[in-house]
Amino acid sequence: MPKLQNTLVILPYDPNWKTEFERIRDFLMDHIGDLIIKIEHIGSTSVPGLCAKPIIDLVAVIESYDVFPQIVSRLEKIGFQHEGDKGIKEREAFRRIIPDDFMDYHFYVCPKNSKEYLRQTRFRNALIKNPQIAEEYGKLKTRLVGEVNGDRVLYTNSKTDFILNVINRVYDNGDMKNISQNIYDNQTFFDGYKKLRENPDNANLLEEKPALFSLAPDLTGLSVLDLGCGYGENCAEFLRLGAAKVVGIDISAKMLEVAKRETSGVEYIHADMSDLSVIEGNFDVVFSSLAIHYIEDFGKLCAQNPHGYFIFSQEHPFTTAPLKGASWTKNENGERLHYNLSDYQRCGKREMTWFIDGVIKYHRTFSEVVNTLLTTGFSIEGMLEPAPSEELIDRLPYYADELHKPNFLLIKVRKK
Repeated sequence: MPKLQNTLVILPYDPNWKTEFERIRDFLMDHIGDLIIKIEHIGSTSVPGLCAKPIIDLVAVIESYDVFPQIVSRLEKIGFQHEGDKGIKEREAFRRIIPDDFMDYHFYVCPKNSKEYLRQTRFRNALIKNPQIAEEYGKLKTRLVGEVNGDRVLYTNSKTDFILNVINRVYDNGDMKNISQNIYDNQTFFDGYKKLRENPDNANLLEEKPALFSLAPDLTGLSVLDLGCGYGENCAEFLRLGAAKVVGIDISAKMLEVAKRETSGVEYIHADMSDLSVIEGNFDVVFSSLAIHYIEDFGKLCAQNPHGYFIFSQEHPFTTAPLKGASWTKNENGERLHYNLSDYQRCGKREMTWFIDGVIKYHRTFSEVVNTLLTTGFSIEGMLEPAPSEELIDRLPYYADELHKPNFLLIKVRKK
């Protein structure tokens, strides 16, 4: 089959790609079949209906590297050259240096537990099982071809965020995970929340953030993970306080777009913080600012923190408790007398209106929060329920409401 020029071309799906994969696979199996587990078709040409560069991607899966020297030897005899991992661990690349009648192809060898192999097959499976994702990916590729002027590296890098987002949302077989609600990418909610946070007198700025940072240990030289990092302002502050490494994770693409634009020196990951399997390595300190109440399975989240400090803030349980939302008893002048606490012992899902309808949060009692932390191996080092100062109440009298009910609960725990 004729080879293509080294240009960036995206073509409509061709059923012959499957046939061509089978031809190349059968040829390779004749020579190394007894040394490997299987050869799989990966990449866009493996997804029916998806446009792609007309290049077949194949991966031979091996049990371990014990057989790899034999594979290299046999492939060299039929004209293949081993090119190393080309910067991707546990993915060995091979190039055929003698002519053949196959269409263009890339051939790799990976151990069965290789992260790259699992990443490639998970993404392929997601595209096959979720046609709407495949359609969105096809549109992205078509648009990028028109924007990158033939730059293959830029083309590949520009797809990375989309691919990682998909991988983080699915299981290995391609089925969608039951991920947390992503309200922050709703434009109406995003605009309303942004306006709220831009108010210099908002409670997050005046109460929650000072309390959160008061619980922080000396961050000099430490690694920090920020769960639900939002705009990244806390990440920037962690770096300013001496952290050696800062990683932020958030489910909102809109939030991360702002974070990447306004901060530097931070690694941002687009993913659901309820599943930390996307995070590599351990961290000395894990922070989370006002995101825990969006997480359904608090125990799972706690269990995923292997060691170190976990410092988080959440909406106060008195706030999340009422099934019908927070309410106050007022006098004849409309002045608040006291907060109406109800449904406190009814833990679970709450649905409310906040900028938009259908915002989902989760209520947990104090005892549930504390006992979950203890049973997942943490020891409690501090708790705060920030109260307004007299000076703040004098300047902003409505903050006196918090003398009846605090807005926030902050907890500092540690696992050794």
